[in-house]
Amino acid sequence: MKKLAYVTNTDSNDISVIDLADQKELGRIPIGGSPRGCMIIDPQGSYGYVSNCAGNTVSVIDLLEDREVTRIVVGMAPRGVTMTPDGKYLFVSNSGSDDVSIVDTERRQEITRIEVGNNPRALSITPNGKFACVPLWGDDAVAILEIAEDIQNSKVVSKIALGQDAKPYHACADWDNQYVYTANTHRHTLSVISLLTMELQTEIPVGFGPRGVMPDPDDHYVYVSCEASNTVSVVDKHNWTEEKQIEVGPTPRGMRLDSIERTMYVTAFARDIGTASLREKANALTVIDLKEKEAVGIIKTGLGPCSVNIYDPMMYGKSDTEKQQNVITQ
Repeated sequence: MKKLAYVTNTDSNDISVIDLADQKELGRIPIGGSPRGCMIIDPQGSYGYVSNCAGNTVSVIDLLEDREVTRIVVGMAPRGVTMTPDGKYLFVSNSGSDDVSIVDTERRQEITRIEVGNNPRALSITPNGKFACVPLWGDDAVAILEIAEDIQNSKVVSKIALGQDAKPYHACADWDNQYVYTANTHRHTLSVISLLTMELQTEIPVGFGPRGVMPDPDDHYVYVSCEASNTVSVVDKHNWTEEKQIEVGPTPRGMRLDSIERTMYVTAFARDIGTASLREKANALTVIDLKEKEAVGIIKTGLGPCSVNIYDPMMYGKSDTEKQQNVITQ
């Protein structure tokens, strides 16, 4: 089977299926209204799940047939979905109802909601499955949910302030389960929060309008998409400083890293394009060579691509740790 990228297209209400070997779009899967966030993939590689902001639902995608099979009703205006490492539950951030839905994937049904705070956005679960990390756009904070053995007893155990007008869009846990990072869109910074102490450790200036975060599992870097500067910031974890800005397509948002190929794919979301050169790079993935830390190509997608995930058939059947890399998405 081929290694594929699945790109969430907010404006065309579909998912682009990309052949990464040929770097071409194979087709599109129609889904719900105004889909937001990365399509999360279950540990077996059988189904994908993506939140539909306009429909208050999560689409369930059959990855063998590349088609939507059903929609699960959740809270209002869902902005992101992630999954526990065992694949049993989805956590969905509902920006309109200020809560997180927990969905049983076997029953394909919402089983509870947890109030988290004002306007939650793109969330993640730590690879060890202990915490869900939820950015609160309206509270300038990040909420940490402890995931209980009895899933319905999961609860908020900490809420960490990120500074005035931070407007965090994405909270992404690192591979070592020690840190969570937030992209603070209005402060133009990356926050580093310790999951051991539940405290803000440092704040790092990056490009303008940071939107998404992607830690590298094989290197000491964290990548931050900055939509107002059309760049990806490269942050060195050894000294917590921005090392470089990589120029990419307009309005970069979601990112996904291919550890084997040492390549990263970044969505170019832009709706309003100025120059011809920017138009060529819009509604596309920018391909980044991580060895050189330079953009090396583009792959056209649907309209308004906001997020991306990779299906790698070689990943399934490997260790639980390798499978858990799927939860680190935006």
